Amino acid sequence: MDIGTLSLIVIAGLLALIAIGVPLGFASGFMAAVIVFVNIGEHAMGILLSRYYSLVVTYSFLSVPLFIFMASLLERSNIARDLYDALNAWLRKTRGGVGVVTAIMATIMAAMSGIIGGEIVLLGLIALPQMLRLKYDQDMSIGIICASGSLGTMIPPSIVLIIYGLTTQTSITMLFQEAIVPGLMISGLIITYILVRTRLQPHLAPLSDEPALTLKEKISYLPGILPPIAIVIIVLGSIYSGITGITEAAGMGVVATLIIIYFRKELTWFLFKDALVRTFKASGTILTITFGATTLAGAYS
Repeated sequence: MDIGTLSLIVIAGLLALIAIGVPLGFASGFMAAVIVFVNIGEHAMGILLSRYYSLVVTYSFLSVPLFIFMASLLERSNIARDLYDALNAWLRKTRGGVGVVTAIMATIMAAMSGIIGGEIVLLGLIALPQMLRLKYDQDMSIGIICASGSLGTMIPPSIVLIIYGLTTQTSITMLFQEAIVPGLMISGLIITYILVRTRLQPHLAPLSDEPALTLKEKISYLPGILPPIAIVIIVLGSIYSGITGITEAAGMGVVATLIIIYFRKELTWFLFKDALVRTFKASGTILTITFGATTLAGAYS
């Protein structure tokens, strides 16, 4: 069977299984197992399982749940909201300023945790109501959040890059080094697009009627930027300087986040437990998707 026909069968099977409610990871794994069984034989099934096992027991894979746990802690605390307030204090009188704040915040959050879904949800809860309250165009507001939230796929420590590096046996550190510039370029292009379009079409982003803050008041918001910047420096600084590897940097990020939340008097048992539950669920989802991707790669090879 040629690779074109094989690909059509895989796509059709995936769409059919997803349509009836089968999770993506199980759907892709099932299709890969069927193709391997038909093309190669049942003896190849053990090879796929051993390949998947060797992937998930890799030491670097431990960084994935650690980064997810860190993102869950950040999501449940008020660190992200304080970051938004601090950025908004400086850009609130700029046309399209809330959109720019959203893009900058998404960039910093991507550099802190490297996840996508939680970041988009958090931006939707914090930034979207503010943009709609200021009469921003709804389509543009949602587009800004979705585009900015996807920066987590490019800007290190991206979980997508970690999974890709483990699957293809590529150096994760090298992927991080090569992805940071394109990721920041995309962030800059999003910000440029917001500024240019809102000036060409001012009705898309009306200026706020709120009074401008004095310089002293703006400076008073700056402490809200310090915790996220500190976490970014700890995680990315330790990786790029060669002090630690990916997994150790993720562990340092978790510890730093817990310490910051503790001193902010936000660390409670409920917050910690909820972050753990979210981490287990997200890690399970990633494991099933990784299983599907690994088995599909094995089927094609």
